[in-house]
Amino acid sequence: MSVTVADLLELPSLREARLAAGRGGLNKLVSSISVLEYADPSILQDALFKNNEFYGSEVVITGFMNIPNDVEAQCANIRRLAEAGEVGLILYYVGVFLPRVDRKLLELADELDFALIVMPENRMDQRYSEVICEVMEAIFKDQNTSAALVSDILDRASLLPEHQRTVDTVLKLLSDRTRASAVLTDGAGRVLNAAAWPRTAAVDLEERLRRLESLPEAGGAPLELRAGEARCLLYRCALSDPAPGMELFLFKEGEPLTADLVRQAGEVVRLAANLWSQSHDRVVMSELVRAILKDEPIKMRRLAEIFHVDVGSIHSMWVLRPGLEGREEFRAKGLELVRELLAHHCTTVVADWYEGDLVAFMDWPAGGGEAGALADMCCAQLEQAGLRAVLTLCQSLATTADVRRAYLAIRAFQNDAAKIWPGKRWYTVQEVEFAQSCRAMIEEGEEAVQQRLAVLAPIREEGEAELERTLQILLLDAGSSVARTAELLFLHKNTVKYRLQRTAGRLGYPVGKMPETFALYTACALERLLAP
Repeated sequence: MSVTVADLLELPSLREARLAAGRGGLNKLVSSISVLEYADPSILQDALFKNNEFYGSEVVITGFMNIPNDVEAQCANIRRLAEAGEVGLILYYVGVFLPRVDRKLLELADELDFALIVMPENRMDQRYSEVICEVMEAIFKDQNTSAALVSDILDRASLLPEHQRTVDTVLKLLSDRTRASAVLTDGAGRVLNAAAWPRTAAVDLEERLRRLESLPEAGGAPLELRAGEARCLLYRCALSDPAPGMELFLFKEGEPLTADLVRQAGEVVRLAANLWSQSHDRVVMSELVRAILKDEPIKMRRLAEIFHVDVGSIHSMWVLRPGLEGREEFRAKGLELVRELLAHHCTTVVADWYEGDLVAFMDWPAGGGEAGALADMCCAQLEQAGLRAVLTLCQSLATTADVRRAYLAIRAFQNDAAKIWPGKRWYTVQEVEFAQSCRAMIEEGEEAVQQRLAVLAPIREEGEAELERTLQILLLDAGSSVARTAELLFLHKNTVKYRLQRTAGRLGYPVGKMPETFALYTACALERLLAP
């Protein structure tokens, strides 16, 4: 397949359009085109893009009809489209519904090598259908004349972010290319990966295979199936390696597949398994981690059966996020170190990489003391090995929905937690969620923030800065310990006690009295988040 973004600009319907930014994406391959308009951008962005789904080298048409004046939302759309594997965006109705193309969009598109194509401005006589028809015609013509299915799909997969270079993604690319449902099974006939065509089809491919009384011969003629009036052909490919017994099944409605195309389909899956998944018949552990974090209970239970893992006993999660500095070294050594440590303390451990994070699940009791001791031990061992990462503990997780909610909070707000409690070796998910609530308060606006900071006003008189600093250290860094506060401030304990007495006199209640102190705690956290 060879249709690129640059080729699209030569089509009659796009000849008058201009490439506004993202020149680095001109040579990216295009597999399809779609339209993206939102009724509620913030809700649908999360629903579409936070599931880590790969959409597949599409170019997208939009007019940003619902967010014409919200530049931040427009940028968020472009960033998430790029993360999902899309290659460019064709922008309609600039000067009509969308006032202008903001410079922030141009800079972001250049940064991501994401082609931003702008249709002629100040015109209402433009139709999405003209571009859609010509783009799809070019793609279909290319697919019908190109026999290099193996190199096309592997080339596209190799250009994706590392976490998307998987057999699962290759199966989706293959399904899109052949317009057939694809199923990969292991030596015992268990389904490892499946991709339905169309992607939204409500069909249980594993159950459909299981119900068949007979299967077609591998590499031979297809088996004709009937589902009501629909006629479907089932093709079977045996994959000699990376694991004997692995097989690929293709369910195809409509025009049959050629024998050569079926052969190439088997070859591309075999090569993908060799490239990106050693011993894929056992399924890489990351697939189980992925199934848990994406809240896919059916796939999770199937993988857990293969791994002989009691998923029901898992109630704890660790997320370790390596910094930019030393990331590669951490990837090389960190996983094995964490797995070995946890294996000495837990009966069940599932750990692997997910989107750049090291994620571990365990059957560990919810006792906070034991959790903290093991977290300290892990941080110490990582430091001894010269590895650095921020660790977050999640306890008492009842469902995979709880797991996913916690993980998304960690991804989004762990940096805020680090600003509130700088220097901590590890965090709890409750601390991250508190940081999330503080960030939400800030986003309410200046007036709402000042209302919450007002509780600190009595100790903010001129020349009394030490009172607020002492209060911050006591509540946020010292766990309300006077002795620890004195250590951190390099003061005598009596000095700290004196300052707290003066603070209590100003406030009208002693520091530590609840619920009043919670408002102080929140105000101190907001101060740190707002600090430059």
